[in-house]
Amino acid sequence: MSLFSKPKVVIWPKNKSLEIFFDRKENNFFSLDVNLWDKKLNEKELESFLFFINQNKITNCSVLVTDDIAVTKSFVYDTKIENIDKKEVVGLASDCVNFEISPESIEYSLVQQDSKTIINAIIFDKSKLDSLKNNLSKTGLNINFFRPVSSAIANVVSNIYLSEYFLIYPLNNHEFTLFLAKNNQVYLSTNFKGPVFEIQKTLNYAQLYFSTPVKKIYIPETKEIEISSTSEIEKTTYNESQIAQSFNKPVNLPLPVIGSISDIINSPKDISLVSKTKMNNKKNILPIIAVAVLSFTIVSFIVYSILRNNKEDMVDADVINNIPTSAPIVTEIPTPTVAQIKKDIKIQVLNATDPPINGLAATFKAKLVTLGFENVSVGNAAKNATENFVQVKSADVSAYFESVLKSDFPATYTTDLKETATYDAVFTIGTDLSGGASDITKTATPSVTKTVTPTVTEE
Repeated sequence: MSLFSKPKVVIWPKNKSLEIFFDRKENNFFSLDVNLWDKKLNEKELESFLFFINQNKITNCSVLVTDDIAVTKSFVYDTKIENIDKKEVVGLASDCVNFEISPESIEYSLVQQDSKTIINAIIFDKSKLDSLKNNLSKTGLNINFFRPVSSAIANVVSNIYLSEYFLIYPLNNHEFTLFLAKNNQVYLSTNFKGPVFEIQKTLNYAQLYFSTPVKKIYIPETKEIEISSTSEIEKTTYNESQIAQSFNKPVNLPLPVIGSISDIINSPKDISLVSKTKMNNKKNILPIIAVAVLSFTIVSFIVYSILRNNKEDMVDADVINNIPTSAPIVTEIPTPTVAQIKKDIKIQVLNATDPPINGLAATFKAKLVTLGFENVSVGNAAKNATENFVQVKSADVSAYFESVLKSDFPATYTTDLKETATYDAVFTIGTDLSGGASDITKTATPSVTKTVTPTVTEE
């Protein structure tokens, strides 16, 4: 069965909103106005999500939760042990989180290392998780698993880097997840408020798990982060879009989503072995390539000789019959390319249709997201309009959008936004755009709101 007939689905419940991701190239991201963490959520408030599920024939999904809901901590025993009572694990973890721990809301495993044992535990906030599970039970969805953000990312990195490392992942502009992992095993995770990170205490913890200090730390390329530490650390930037592309996934899918939907990410792979395999394959096919190139050269020479002789015969005939052979020279005009613009600009999409057509702002936001723009907010315009228009700050931004959205969003463009304005571009929708939408966009009509990540506490 093809990928597009039964796409994998990952949902990421945020604070007062819900993000839905599909494992496909287009129309793979939607944001709904529903808070699945709300203990008092009723069926009326679930209507938009239920409508979306039914229209897109979603039967099962995986769920991402942030590392303040599912906290990973590890504890060290100085001797080797084969088992441990869960109540003892609860006692060890009680001082590590700011919520009450119940035995049924903690998962753990034992990792043997030389003469010690590491107790690796994931501690779930039972109160919040129960609210989430209760609301999801009303949808009829089959849940594959609940996975912490850190664990999903480690599933990706395990295919790229095999030793122990730290990684900082941005949840939004001000909140980040920091975790320690080796292969696809996370040893500890915590959420911070940036952009300054004091991680010396976390570095000290890492020395309990590994024989040598952990120096490697991955930081996002798109964020300015200041790391404060007295220990020597090796900073390496990562680009989320490039990693997605290397796994043949759409560049707008976040790392935690890729780690949740990708079948190829199951166990760590030795990159050096992969490289050797490729080199051996190249050696094996070199003789075949050489023969093919030689054959192509011979055939090309024969064809060229035949065509040359035919051309000379045709020219001679033209001269004899006084038939003019000259023709006007046609110069092909190159298609102009549009200059790219920064993808981190702030964009606002306003629905101004009268009567209101639900879902237009959501649909158009999804289109902008596929173009790489993530900082997009939506809402209703203060005044109704009968046409589409776009306000921008600069001519470059105007030229870019006019070119890439020419068929999807015919509109009037003006550069009358002040430099002090909150947004760099404001799209106002005054006409029904659903006629040119894809099938899934036509059926998805729930309203969309700006993504807000659940509040986290700073350690």
